Formats: sequence, structure tokens, C-alpha cells
Amino acid sequence: MAETAERTLAAPPDFRYVGLVPAQELGPRVAASLFLAGGGVGAGLLRELGLLHAALGALVAATGVALVWRRVTAPMRRVGLANVPFAIVPWGVLVDHAETPRVLRWAAIRSLHVHTAYGRDAATPSTLWSFVTLETDRELFAGRTAGAAPLERLLVHLEAYAREQSRRVALDFEETASTSGPLDPEFDRLLGAARTAFASPSRSQRIGIETSYRATARGAGRDTIAFLRGVLADRRETALERRPLAAVIAGELGLVELVPDLVRLVQSPHPMVAATAKAAALRLGASRARVGHVDEVAPFLAPEDVEALHAWEPIARTRPFEVQSAES
Repeated sequence: MAETAERTLAAPPDFRYVGLVPAQELGPRVAASLFLAGGGVGAGLLRELGLLHAALGALVAATGVALVWRRVTAPMRRVGLANVPFAIVPWGVLVDHAETPRVLRWAAIRSLHVHTAYGRDAATPSTLWSFVTLETDRELFAGRTAGAAPLERLLVHLEAYAREQSRRVALDFEETASTSGPLDPEFDRLLGAARTAFASPSRSQRIGIETSYRATARGAGRDTIAFLRGVLADRRETALERRPLAAVIAGELGLVELVPDLVRLVQSPHPMVAATAKAAALRLGASRARVGHVDEVAPFLAPEDVEALHAWEPIARTRPFEVQSAES
């Protein structure tokens, strides 16, 4: 337990979506397409070096891509190849199989490798293709995408993302209660826990809300914002995940001051952290261009959670709480 408490969460993924077409064994048609890719690189040399040098440049580029392709496809001989399109997102892998589309969370990924094929255009280095191999206990996924695949952070932090994603969601800030896990609906219990905190004098005081027994309004001010901001920014790798609860309370109280803190979490590898941060930020008026959409995370959530998040996301016309400015 002490060792876990000393760990710090890894930096969140810095990509939103990397789509890959399935790799196949190198054959005449693929080799021809690779030569054409090399030809595109060599064409830039035509004006300066002439036809012969351009052809040689194309041949070298095509040969380099072909060698990378063979290195990528070599493991296919020992592991069953899942020859389907797939996409890598901050929460795992989306497998686009026509009959059984499915998702792979980070814990299911045993290894991940990225090979890059480079070329030159008018003496300027360029990235032709990125080839990605992704292995589970029973399958190998191999695919390619044009240009560079921005997966460097994932390569470094894959195990850390798997650990972070496995954390159950806390239902109180003392971490005495939690949801049962990501395969069961969580958001309704989380929303209920947030609202219960307002009715409990001890819990409301903990988050800086002044409760009056003579009035129905409850005030949230600087202490509340500071407390929730501290939870949202907490990078300790604790046993339970408290950030969704803080995000929901921020959305319930209308604390627009916390929108920047929520936006920083929309690509968290933990699906419920990302989903509640997105929904709360949108509820508080953040632009969808900055935040994205809850549906991006939907494949990694229970269907009931997606429906509940959509129902909660719109801003309420009348708020049950009096929200004071951070300067008040």
C-alpha cells in the first residue's frame, strides 16, 4: 500500500484518435503501392537531381518501407492475426470487426510497437507511414496509418494507464465507499453521492459549503473551489478514484471557475474521469471544441452511464444551490 501511495499518475494521453487499416502479408499489390509511395518521395527530387536520381530515390524509399513492413508482419507467423481495422483512443483500442465490434482496455494490451518508415522529399526528411503492432494474450493486431502516429506517450506509459484505469470510483472523499467497477453502471450512484454530500453537515463543511438549518440555500465559495480544485489536480496513485465525484459536484454547483481544471481531464485514461469531466465542463458552458463529446468515451462505459451522463449534461435552468463568486 505504501508503494502505491508514493506513485504519481502518468501524464494523460496526448492523442485523441489514431485510426489504422489492417496490415497484410507483403504481396505484389502491396509492394507496388509501396513503390508508388516511394515514387511520391522521389518525385520531389526530379527537378533538382534529374530522372535517374529521382528513380533511385523512389527505389530506396520503397525498399525502406518494404523492409519496415516485413519487420512488422514477421510476428504474424507465430500469433493469430486479427486482420481488421482498429483505432487507438485515450481509453484503449476500438476493434472494428463487422460481426463483433469490441473494445480493449489498456490492461488487455500485452505489448505495443510502432515502426516508422521515413523518406525524403526535395532533400527534406518526411514520415511516409507508421506501422503499429498491438498484442494481447491471444491476438495480434497490425495496422498502418499515413504519416507519424503520435503514440510516444502511450509507449512509455502503457502499464501506468492500465493501473489508473483499473481504479474504482470513490463515492466519498474519505474513500470509505466506492462503485463496484467499470463493467457496472456507476454514474447514478456517483450523482447520488454528490447530492448526499450537500445534505450532510459534516461532508458539506469538508468541501467548504456553509450549511444553514434555517435556510434552504447553501453557499459555495472560495473554500469549495479550492477543495475541489485540489482533488481534480491530485496526481497521487491512490486506491480509489476521487476525481469523478469532484467533477460532478462542480457541475452540480455551477462552479465555472473549475472549467479549466475539468478540461485538463477530458483525455484521462480513466473512462469515468474523462466522461464526468467532459459532461461537467459542457454543463458549465465550455465549448465542445475544447472538451469533445461524452460519446467519444461511450464504448468504454456502461450504456446506462452514457444515457445518464447525457441527461445530466445540460445546464439546469434553476439551480438548487446558491453559487457565490470565488471573489465573494
